[in-house]
Amino acid sequence: MRGAILHLFRQVLAVVFILSLPLLVGFGPPKLVESDSQRVPIYGSQLPSIKNDVPPSVEARASMIMDASTGRVVYQKNGTKRLAPASITKIMTAIVALEHGNPKDKVTISPDFMTEGSTMGLTPGDVVTLEDLLWGMMLPSGNDAATAIAGHVGGSAPTFVAMMNEKADELSLANTHFVNPHGLDDEGHYSSALDIARMSRYALSNPKFSEIVGTRFREVNASRDFLLVNNNHLLENFDLSAQVDGIKTGFTDNAGDSITASAVRDGRRIIAVAMGTYGRDRAAASLIDYAFSSFGWINIESPFSKYVGNIQSLGQESNNTVSSMMLPRWQNPYTALYVTAEQASPLFLSSREAMRRDNVEASTGMGPASKRNIRPGG
Repeated sequence: MRGAILHLFRQVLAVVFILSLPLLVGFGPPKLVESDSQRVPIYGSQLPSIKNDVPPSVEARASMIMDASTGRVVYQKNGTKRLAPASITKIMTAIVALEHGNPKDKVTISPDFMTEGSTMGLTPGDVVTLEDLLWGMMLPSGNDAATAIAGHVGGSAPTFVAMMNEKADELSLANTHFVNPHGLDDEGHYSSALDIARMSRYALSNPKFSEIVGTRFREVNASRDFLLVNNNHLLENFDLSAQVDGIKTGFTDNAGDSITASAVRDGRRIIAVAMGTYGRDRAAASLIDYAFSSFGWINIESPFSKYVGNIQSLGQESNNTVSSMMLPRWQNPYTALYVTAEQASPLFLSSREAMRRDNVEASTGMGPASKRNIRPGG
């Protein structure tokens, strides 16, 4: 009797298991899940473009491409890694000086402002304006000018550096901390490619900053005259796929060669960052070329834009209307439906075919930083 009951019980369990199998393997009518609505269908015609969309070959510890209009990152390598930023630090020094100082203020240069490395050429007793110091800091990357700015605006270098870190917190630069205003190697002084791109984007919203970093030469008439030359050689390179109009270079033994560059084509701006390279011009040119040959811009109000995700934005963007966003060129079959007639023709042309006569290596290669005899800070 007991054996019969056990046999019957096993048969019931077997029937239940068999009946439940369809549920266990997902059998049943199709259901729409949340992730399905965010997937973009890919057609066979797009596969060649996807296959040919090879990321740029950039020898750098970290690199990044950001769409300046939206703040969206479209390419990155080690984007949040903390690295020595060298003189790219001076972007934040300029931001704080422009927001807290008076450009017309006269500054008498003290012996305390003399600093090693790259220089504006200041000597004790010189009288210059704060704006003159900004030109001297951002073009030839003067460490002396950065120290003078910190002393004048902050009252002391430590106070000014605290203001720099407060601004970094305000901009949510989570992987940035400053110890000095010029960027010479110092323990605890670091930033990341992502933070530098965000910092650059914010700084470019200031017209005076944009004017300074986009200028190749500047003659300063103060208690004596200075002729300042911008260390950013990409400003004078006309073989690139876009016009470079800023913003800052840097070099120290620890940081290596670094650059953050703003490039514009057909009214579209990208920010390219390369940290720890052996040739910053070549690295930046590769990123810029890749950005404009492999990406296009989509109308942000189009039905397709919902597939892209949330737009990253910073504080200065809150009062502005963003009309477009940057998408990979292989999505051409979608984006071409939503761009204007004026945008459609040049938008997806290969920049190598349409905009350049020579390759990046021939037009921008300057060799290792050591061969350029750069002093720390440049």
